[in-house]
Amino acid sequence: MASSNKLRVVLLASEWRTKRDELSTFNRELAIQLAKHPDVQVSVFVPRCDQDEKNEALSHRVTLVQAKRRPGFDDETQWLCFPPKDLQIDFVIGHGVELGHQAQVIQENRSCKWVQFVYTDPEERGMLTDCPDAISDGEKKRRDEVDLCVSADFVVAVGSKVAEAYRPCFHSCDKDQKVFVLTPGIFTDFSNITQRSQDGSKCRVLAFGQGSAGDFSLKGFDIAAKAVAKLDDAHLIVVGVDKQDEVAGRLKEYNIPPSRLRVRESFEKQFSEVDLAIMPSRTEGFGLTALEAISAGLPVLVSANSGLGETMKDVAFASHYVIDSEDAEVWAAEIKKVSTKRREIRQKELKAARDSYAAEYNWEEQCRDLVERMRRIVNGMS
Repeated sequence: MASSNKLRVVLLASEWRTKRDELSTFNRELAIQLAKHPDVQVSVFVPRCDQDEKNEALSHRVTLVQAKRRPGFDDETQWLCFPPKDLQIDFVIGHGVELGHQAQVIQENRSCKWVQFVYTDPEERGMLTDCPDAISDGEKKRRDEVDLCVSADFVVAVGSKVAEAYRPCFHSCDKDQKVFVLTPGIFTDFSNITQRSQDGSKCRVLAFGQGSAGDFSLKGFDIAAKAVAKLDDAHLIVVGVDKQDEVAGRLKEYNIPPSRLRVRESFEKQFSEVDLAIMPSRTEGFGLTALEAISAGLPVLVSANSGLGETMKDVAFASHYVIDSEDAEVWAAEIKKVSTKRREIRQKELKAARDSYAAEYNWEEQCRDLVERMRRIVNGMS
């Protein structure tokens, strides 16, 4: 522990501002919320950052630390295995396999404690991904995730769905009681987005991707396309995908007219340009992008087989946004039900759900409990 008695926490991240990775929004909010604690000193270790990002982070009492370029490492996140010698660390926070395996190197070399976050079930995803060897790859990644968790000093699951997926794996090593469940609250970065003040002649429906055409079935794009195709006054906008032509071609197979379809790589400004977002995913560990949309004041219909869906079912005014079906007819009916309400009614209903969610899942309270857990571990308490 530092002589100042501050808990020095270093989060590993691929970026500060969200450009490529939906996890970045969660990681940034986590850093900001931890830094609100007067006894915590927060740094975020990233491969690259600019001065504007450093200044923005400092405004939240967060220090951005840029990694040194390491020739021969094709993946920039591998640079995070080597924090600067003058960066003092009591706790390093890793995320999944992609931002977790670096933490084990840091833990060993710096004799610090390690918190491992898990936010998805790779095996379940593998069963629903349209890629060769997806199932075997999912099993391997799951084993890697579990091994990282077992090696860490403390495990945090993002949402109760992920916690339930991992707890049985830790029984044999007495880790099950050390799983801390953190359910993301409303994202402050998105709470000031202004929604359109008037309805257009068409309902613009947003669906989210995750960068890979292989996620087509996993993300329920077929459900989205079939549902919107049934509604003459609806357009579908799919964002966040690479191989746009391939994804668009597959979407057209579900009889959605090209004039009512858009496929985009970028998320930029989408939340303020549409009337409704949908997440018909066949599974999601949580569904962070859908929570971003809710934070921005946009109505969202979400799959019941998602961490966010499971959470919203128990939140006042939010359960009617959860769809427990893969039937496109059901999704079409629910899209129509929301879109045909007057805009001011939609926004009032969403605000009630968002406020109820924020009251139930409060960032500051959960991070205060997380800091207390970390302090107990550093002080050698069970």
